[in-house]
Amino acid sequence: MGHDDLGALSRRRFLSLAGAGAAAIAFGACGSDDEKGSGSSQTTAAGQGASLAGTSITTAVYAKNHASSPLFWQRFAPEGVKVEVKIFTSGSDMNRALQAGDLDFGLFGPYNGLIEKEEGFGSKVICMCSRNGLGIIGRKDRGVESVADLRGKTFAVPPPGILVLILNNLLDRAGLKLDRDLKAVPLGYADMPAALERGDVDAYFGTEPLATQSVLSGIGKRLADPYTTGLGNFNTAIWASPKMLARPEVLKAVTKMQRDAAEYLSPGGKNDPEVWKDLLVKQFGYSEAVYKEVLSNVGAEWRFDDARKSQFEASAKEMRATGVLKKDVDFSQVFELQHQPQS
Repeated sequence: MGHDDLGALSRRRFLSLAGAGAAAIAFGACGSDDEKGSGSSQTTAAGQGASLAGTSITTAVYAKNHASSPLFWQRFAPEGVKVEVKIFTSGSDMNRALQAGDLDFGLFGPYNGLIEKEEGFGSKVICMCSRNGLGIIGRKDRGVESVADLRGKTFAVPPPGILVLILNNLLDRAGLKLDRDLKAVPLGYADMPAALERGDVDAYFGTEPLATQSVLSGIGKRLADPYTTGLGNFNTAIWASPKMLARPEVLKAVTKMQRDAAEYLSPGGKNDPEVWKDLLVKQFGYSEAVYKEVLSNVGAEWRFDDARKSQFEASAKEMRATGVLKKDVDFSQVFELQHQPQS
């Protein structure tokens, strides 16, 4: 996830960060008939979009991040629908923009979404976005081989989110607590690898492909499997703004776009090497070594099914138990899932 004090960036800035290729996917016309991912799904979308002609929507991504399926929405958009993609640095920034009506759709997990729901924010989850994509990385030359070795170390803590819940779970297993047994340094995701390389921190909990980049540099080592807690491998969901929740025809179109984009990246749940290589290497500029290593730790999704509900609700339960949330969650005010495609 990118770090930029400006928050949502302009299209020009998006082009410079995400690369011309990604921008073409995000903003350009749909591909020709012989392009991978076009064809029948695009024809179907066009047929369904007659009532949406002239509709423009804004969605969000993090810069050069694995959770990038919204970059492909335009490829699968109904005819006459324009998708504008903006770059944000945090889920909370996205949610504030959703609430203000400055953004139509965003992607983030339960942590900030539920805190802000308690504060009166009106956005709701409409489908999934991504899975996995996390890495706990320590410096190899600092004696950090496992989570237990973090005692007395300096740790780069990500912005508030599901990663913080996972981190607290893993530290608790090792009998550790942030700011008691290890020094916590808040840091943006994009700044973590450089801080580790400089030696400013001994370890960090970050996202892909940056975590893999640290490992392949020879400096970092993975300390633990972050998916072994009750929170599972949930990464981000797609949330709709209060304004968009009043437009079911748009929600139906967007969930279909996310389905098609997720299936383009990860058909049947299995990552397409050709598509991911194009995204990560050609468009985002990561090395082929990073691409090959990270492919098993990323994935696009669209179904928000009972398993995902369970993981989301587990996060809410933990947030309530630890006092992050002041009251029990009314999930009827969190989920708006009836517009998801049936298959």
